[in-house]
Amino acid sequence: REEELSRQRREQEQEKLGDWERREEEFHLVQAKRRAEIRIKNQRPKPIDVLAMNLRLANEPMRDEEVVELGMMRVDTDEPHRMVECLDEGEARELAQDVEMYLSLENIAQNVEFWENMAIVVNVHVDQLRSGRAGMRSEVRGILDGKSLGELAELEADVQAKLAGEQGAVDVDYWGQVREELGVEKAKATLAEMHADILERRLQRVRKARDGSSADTATGSADTDRAEPTRDGSEVEQRKRRRLEELQRRILEQQPTSESPRPSDETRDVSQEMFEAEMRKDHDPSESMFSVEASVEARKYAWQDKHRPRKPRYFNRVHTGYEWNKYNQTHYDKDNPPPKVVQGYKFNIFYPDLIDRTSAPTYRVEKDPESDETVVLRFTAGPPYEDVAFRIVSREWEYNRRRGFRNTFDRGVLQLHFRFKRHRYRR
Repeated sequence: REEELSRQRREQEQEKLGDWERREEEFHLVQAKRRAEIRIKNQRPKPIDVLAMNLRLANEPMRDEEVVELGMMRVDTDEPHRMVECLDEGEARELAQDVEMYLSLENIAQNVEFWENMAIVVNVHVDQLRSGRAGMRSEVRGILDGKSLGELAELEADVQAKLAGEQGAVDVDYWGQVREELGVEKAKATLAEMHADILERRLQRVRKARDGSSADTATGSADTDRAEPTRDGSEVEQRKRRRLEELQRRILEQQPTSESPRPSDETRDVSQEMFEAEMRKDHDPSESMFSVEASVEARKYAWQDKHRPRKPRYFNRVHTGYEWNKYNQTHYDKDNPPPKVVQGYKFNIFYPDLIDRTSAPTYRVEKDPESDETVVLRFTAGPPYEDVAFRIVSREWEYNRRRGFRNTFDRGVLQLHFRFKRHRYRR
């Protein structure tokens, strides 16, 4: 009898301990998400904050007013694996730790799957930066490039059969590397598909919470762009890219440029036409959207008694590629390239309502108080526009127009396009 009572007490204590541990994990997860929200509100988000915020808006129960408030915050909507490619080793290590933290605390199945695949991509990137491990062999890249998630899964089954000896003698080292790279590419493809679905659910949820309607012609047409097994893989990927960019455009349209009153219908149409015209242009596949602002101190404008200040709208892209410095020339080649780095930016800032059109907006580069590896690029114009700033990599610019430099102001659009100086690789 006493043994039975003792056993029941132990079970009750273990149950209480388990409940306490679960409550503690939930508390830490809530606190992590609150910190992410605060950093985004203050316009200093970490990469993990952008990922966590999109997941919250897509998958987690929230009040309508919370959905609207969070949905109006300006955060980057580019694919997660492309975000990772822009990180240096320190940033990538920090993101890897943050991802592991979310993975250990999450209890929503969709979020867990997202963080699992994110961990694979980030840890591989960290490993490449830390060890200088060569990238994918050219023949392996030729097998994997452009394949959809379904095609990668089929290829994985075939590779497993080869390694199991079901298809006779094979080069085990070669097919072992193919299997390893397949895991990474599958994680990237899974993240890309999940990311598009996350953006679509976010878009519909914010729209429904804001005005009671989830109908959206863009997302309706986007559904038709999902992968179809009978289509060629490259065509499927192009359709997915178009779907993603349409969702990104719709989300950016949802986000106000400031807390000031909305401009007139005529002005909104002009600004939207500028944005959509830039969105419709053909873009280099190595470029991705860049929309995270850097915080700037509040300032009083001499003209704000007559005009209500508001931030301009913009459409920016970041260009990434391979850097052939002396170290990379020694340890890599064109068949085994190094990790990608940021090589330049394209800023397109829209000022359709600029009162003094004879005075063009200007830009200046300022020291970043938070890091020596980055600087703050600030754009300034006259009334009714506030300053807008972005944090960029601190490197020397290439001012040669033949190499992409552009600094113009025409028809209300300021364009500042530049690449960084680099040493080109020659055999």
